Amino acid sequence: MVGHKYTEREHAFLREFIPGHTYKEIVAEYNKTFDEPITAGRVKGYMANHKINNGLTGRFQKGQIPFNKGKKGWSAPGTEKTRFKKGHLPHNTKPLGYERVTKDGYIEVKIAERPNRQTGEKNFRPKHHIVWEAANGPVPKGYIVIFLDGDPLNCALENLALVSRAEHLQLTRRKLRSNVPELTETGVLIARAGVLVNEKIKRKKSAE
Repeated sequence: MVGHKYTEREHAFLREFIPGHTYKEIVAEYNKTFDEPITAGRVKGYMANHKINNGLTGRFQKGQIPFNKGKKGWSAPGTEKTRFKKGHLPHNTKPLGYERVTKDGYIEVKIAERPNRQTGEKNFRPKHHIVWEAANGPVPKGYIVIFLDGDPLNCALENLALVSRAEHLQLTRRKLRSNVPELTETGVLIARAGVLVNEKIKRKKSAE
């Protein structure tokens, strides 16, 4: 097709057929109609030179039917060998017990191969929760586990403390934390006392 001079019949065909059709459709129909084949590249060049637009944006238009409609689970022929089988795991899957550090600096441990969609449980859990619960049982609702030395990578049981959210708020507001575990433990006691005082004041006001 290099240097091909289109006949008036070819011009007429392209002007009429290009609108509303893909390059692939244009090439296929043209090559069925004329003896000398055309390529998609030639079609693009023709459209640019003659300022013809097929009007297609690459997006599905209203009323357009997807090519794979009614073919649930359809995959391109020849891809059978590379498809994932049910239960198959990628080669780079991490083993159970694998640890990673989140962008917030906390250690997470892999506890399941995949998240549980039915229960909403994730396949990674914070390591400090696992350590605390192994010794003390589940973290009660409304409570959190903190690090006494302020280091989220130090998940040793002796470095963990359970506080209520109200106590945690007191610790933060009154700056009662320290990188010295003993001082933070004292801060927790002060925060706990502060929460009790606040609760007493609230009860007294509500009784008046």
